[in-house]
Amino acid sequence: MDSIFLSGIPDSKGITTIQKLYASESILTTSLFNQYILLKISENSKILCKLVPQIAFTFTFGRCDASVINHRPNKLIDPLTVNLEVTVSKEHIEPICVTTAKRMVVSIIFKDVKYQDIWSKNTTKLADVVRHILRLYVVLNNCIVNLKKLGSKQNFNIDYILIHKTDCKNAARISSETSIMIIKTMSTIQFYHAEIGLEIKPLFGMEPQVTCLKNIIKAARNGCNPLCTMILLIGPSSSGKTCLVHHVAASLKCIIFNLISTDLISADPGSTELAIRDLFKRAQLLIKQDSKTVCIIMFEKAESMLNGKSTNAKRICAQFQDCLSSIQNYCRIIVIATTSMPHLIDTSFKQGSRFSYEIYIGIPSEKDRVKLIKGMLRTLNLNIQHKTTLSLAKLTPGYTAADLELVLKEICRESCIASELENGILSNAILLIARHPASSLKSGIGQVITKSESSPDINLGGLTNVKLMFDVCIKWPLMYPKAFKHFSVPPPKGVLLYGPPGCGKTSLVRSVASLANLNVLTAMAAELYSPYLGVTEANISQLFQRARANIPAVLFIDEIDSLVSCRSEDKKGSSGFDDRVLSTFLVEMDGITNDTEYGQGVVVVAATNRPDKIDTALLRPGRFDRQIYVQPPLLAEERFNILHTIINNSEQSVPISDSSILNKVALMTNYFSAADLANVVKEAVLSCLTIDGLETCMTVKKEHFEDALKIVKPSLSKKQILWYKNFSSEKKINHIKIDCCDDIEQLEM
Repeated sequence: MDSIFLSGIPDSKGITTIQKLYASESILTTSLFNQYILLKISENSKILCKLVPQIAFTFTFGRCDASVINHRPNKLIDPLTVNLEVTVSKEHIEPICVTTAKRMVVSIIFKDVKYQDIWSKNTTKLADVVRHILRLYVVLNNCIVNLKKLGSKQNFNIDYILIHKTDCKNAARISSETSIMIIKTMSTIQFYHAEIGLEIKPLFGMEPQVTCLKNIIKAARNGCNPLCTMILLIGPSSSGKTCLVHHVAASLKCIIFNLISTDLISADPGSTELAIRDLFKRAQLLIKQDSKTVCIIMFEKAESMLNGKSTNAKRICAQFQDCLSSIQNYCRIIVIATTSMPHLIDTSFKQGSRFSYEIYIGIPSEKDRVKLIKGMLRTLNLNIQHKTTLSLAKLTPGYTAADLELVLKEICRESCIASELENGILSNAILLIARHPASSLKSGIGQVITKSESSPDINLGGLTNVKLMFDVCIKWPLMYPKAFKHFSVPPPKGVLLYGPPGCGKTSLVRSVASLANLNVLTAMAAELYSPYLGVTEANISQLFQRARANIPAVLFIDEIDSLVSCRSEDKKGSSGFDDRVLSTFLVEMDGITNDTEYGQGVVVVAATNRPDKIDTALLRPGRFDRQIYVQPPLLAEERFNILHTIINNSEQSVPISDSSILNKVALMTNYFSAADLANVVKEAVLSCLTIDGLETCMTVKKEHFEDALKIVKPSLSKKQILWYKNFSSEKKINHIKIDCCDDIEQLEM
């Protein structure tokens, strides 16, 4: 046999197996047995061990103890990551001579920083302890001695000993006369985080946040007082807050304590406070032992512990504040709290120097999504053209880094979709994106409609002028914000659609997603209403927040008159519910700014049958800038277009015997709304199925429509249509009167 397969020796075997390689004597050269060898197991590491024959072993297997690992100069390795399950042959074995060392330079790695602090006060005794321990081993230059196989009483709470240099050319044995020189002591966490360094995972689309955090840490490492040592990292869930901190800490080789706040909370009184105190004391000891170490304490989901609501939470907050005060003079301890709900954190943590510095990670913009998609595609080994990447970024508004990662991984799993994307075909990718909406859209108030979930062939019969106004007021501000900025024209924040019931106000808004890359959030006023105090206002704020988090977005509120009705003298004796709801709605509309990449990013659209019931504060410019009258189909041509759209639906078309029937039906349906016409078609189909039979019916005929018209009656009246026309004309007259009065006042002045 020329090779054997290695495996490790269990730690329970004791010190008798230290630095031993057990193998059958019939495998390797007999002259090497009972001698020390260097066993090469990778390009960066070799194991120093003694080759011991064992007859009971099979010819193809061997067991090795990796207590002493040789590494390249100035390239430390993690002893726990050394893989012993490899195949080795004679070429991997190098015999080595062993002599007694007179001098040795070492570094000591303790299990915890508290043991490092104790032993650092008595280095002479520590050198004696190290000499005593190393007499169990044979070592060489640039090696790591793993002491974890020894018990805590045998290794004196020392995990590793780094052998930097000996006075021997080859392997060295330690005697009672060997001089031990300790140049550095450290704890295990410092060894892994600051000496070896954590794995630097790629991070895309967060360059400003990375630069900001790195500048703070570099200033702290140089001994300067940074901008702030207590940072509140705010961002929605799955936006990459934890990844950001880990990336910066790994890049700068900082020690990081990553704790989820719930890990510290315990049911035992006082145990949570004790854990917090121990954590901060541990961080202080770490920077005390090394003048260049920067320690980062990161609390994830800080709102779960720092809310100060219950009695227990108040005690925790008080203890946390004391600990924050105790580290104000330690510039190399940086506390970072991450949260997606900063409003839940107690206000006492935002006073003075406590978390006075905030870093915000928002929903990635389209440019950021392009960077994220390109970077993730490189890691997934998927080659997609730049034009296709831009299309994917446009199809995913509101998606966080985690959402995009999920979508791209699903694309890689579907090999046919991946190959289509490489060829620039997006049809199946759009359907896949529809199955994985943005996390901020998955739950909450309001239904969500995206482009990928809508049919691209949606068409509304009639409403030609209304659809043109819709494009100008809604689509253009969100799709072409640069044109508005060029002319310094503020786009309309809101559009009010009013008209009789059943004329297509809601359907008009729902078709927007199929015509542009917009997220559409729809909500009924009844969904927002709650009988409990403050819940309605919170629902309104949450709805606007979801819209702002998923720009470009259209926020559609149906039947808004039932939510924000007119304020009147009759309501003064009420509890003020209507006034509070209206005030919240006005504040949220005024909070829509024009500083995003899509201009203002959100357009609010409301629909109502009773425009006279809406408070005038909402109808002024800057809120619902445009009021669009969605009139019923009064002309036969308009009704024909609606009927033609219903009959020739791309998904479910209705077969009719003669296309001229629609012209006749359009003439017979005066005062019918669009909803009434859809009902007429439905009743005609039911009549066809009833009269001709389920199995024999083929097409819908004229007599079936006549039967339907006997059942369906028009929902509109002449008086109702006249009222809406008068209201529309009064709005225009009022605008003219106001402008004239302003001109007269200016002339008089």
